[in-house]
Amino acid sequence: MNYFVYFISFISFSNTFAQIGYISGQFCIGSTASEFPIKEAFLDNGNRIVLLASNSPAVADKTENCRGDYDFWVLCINQNDQIIWQKTIGGIDWDNPSGLHITENQSIYICGATLSTPSFEQTNDLFGSWDAWLIKMNSTGDIIWNKNYGGTALDGFNDLIELPSGNIFVFGTSASGVSGNKSSLNYGANDLWSLKLNSDGAILNDWSIGGTELDQRPYIIQTAPNRIKLVANSYSDVSGLKTEPSFGSSDIWVLDLDTNCNIIQQKTIGGSEDDQPTDLLWSNDGNLLILAQSWSNQSGLKTENSFGEIDSWILKLDSDFNIIQQKTIGSDLQEYDGHFIQWPNGNLCIAVNSNSNPNQFKSAPNLGEFDIWMYAIDANFNFLTDKTIGTSQDEALASLSLGLNLYDIQVLAASSGSVSNDKVCPSNGIYDLWDFTLSSTLQTNDIKANPSITIFPNPTQDFVVIQCLEIDQILALSLLDFSGKTIRRFDPKNPTLHLTGLSPGIYLLKISSLEGDYCEKIMLN
Repeated sequence: MNYFVYFISFISFSNTFAQIGYISGQFCIGSTASEFPIKEAFLDNGNRIVLLASNSPAVADKTENCRGDYDFWVLCINQNDQIIWQKTIGGIDWDNPSGLHITENQSIYICGATLSTPSFEQTNDLFGSWDAWLIKMNSTGDIIWNKNYGGTALDGFNDLIELPSGNIFVFGTSASGVSGNKSSLNYGANDLWSLKLNSDGAILNDWSIGGTELDQRPYIIQTAPNRIKLVANSYSDVSGLKTEPSFGSSDIWVLDLDTNCNIIQQKTIGGSEDDQPTDLLWSNDGNLLILAQSWSNQSGLKTENSFGEIDSWILKLDSDFNIIQQKTIGSDLQEYDGHFIQWPNGNLCIAVNSNSNPNQFKSAPNLGEFDIWMYAIDANFNFLTDKTIGTSQDEALASLSLGLNLYDIQVLAASSGSVSNDKVCPSNGIYDLWDFTLSSTLQTNDIKANPSITIFPNPTQDFVVIQCLEIDQILALSLLDFSGKTIRRFDPKNPTLHLTGLSPGIYLLKISSLEGDYCEKIMLN
């Protein structure tokens, strides 16, 4: 019965077989307490900078003791997954990392918030209870400077970019009024706060954006030299700088800004409950893609009901912020804190934390407390395939990135699990960094079906015969499993393909010819 359900869901796919893939490499890094990865970015030499929150001592992979409750832990990892250098950055209290950016000249900026008074690497007096904190490093791990920003209340940074001028644009949230080194007015309980800084960290200008309630968690991308798209979570109705009414408890607030933080246009998107953005992309076709977590059923601007407690809500907006496409994907419980990437062919890979059971989208049961559920949709938001990854314990997704080859998927996660299920590297502490790569032999390219190809019998039990009426020469025949991994190769001159010894299920036959590559489904009973 399981195979029948699997087959029904498979044949509803389009002829674009973008496979999530299989784990081709993984490693774990940690100490005796907890390490939570936040974000990664690539240097020009191919090394990766990974930003983590850590409260561990100098044990196992960590060479410096924790300064306070939690610190910034910065790693430089080479292409062989070895630590080149590492740096623990913090004060005697709690320091919370959130953003990472590498500039054109290979300077490394890391940002977040600090509760620490001057101590260790935190050398500045606090303006309030929490200050926004920005650190500049060089590519060999030396701290060039660190600076605090904020007023007398709570302030923190979330994300940053480099402008064409070489200035840095930092975005965060602020509950402070005009005080400290904050010069912009406060609109509500919590505002979006942006600062333009020079390369020495001096404030050139700062702006507050908000309504009378909570506006928080900004995500930004630069879509033109002087244009920025921002999405945030907003609890505000029409007030302050917010011009559209709310739909539910919290909504997605989308803003188009210039580099002086003038609002060019804005849009409020939501249903009748909570809807919160977790990532955004500028798509290959020049539209804005938003990934959100949603508690809403069909209501407001949301056109589909939810499947569980929290679902993924994927949206595509045109240049006027009109919704072109949207899709709700989830199962019976929770899918939250998602991230996504887009392959060159337009397909999207989405990853979320999930504790849900199988349904029409999710094909496998939960492995532990929370797993990483990864799935692919095509450019028209048609569901393609999925994969549940985890241990018998708990995993928490941190980020997704596209590999340098433009088809591998690099996944950063925190894991409390020992060696089990998909994880083959042992843990050191409570939570470790778990870094793994998903590869696909299909390389996420479109492999089309060819109407001149006939495969029979199909479904079958032990063999098929392939008949190609309009293909001059078959160069190779490969059988792939559902993850896209090649499991058997055949003689291209022999039309009879023997399938004995394989488990029942869905397989893909990749046919390589002078005219190109084609793909056909085979159902093995």
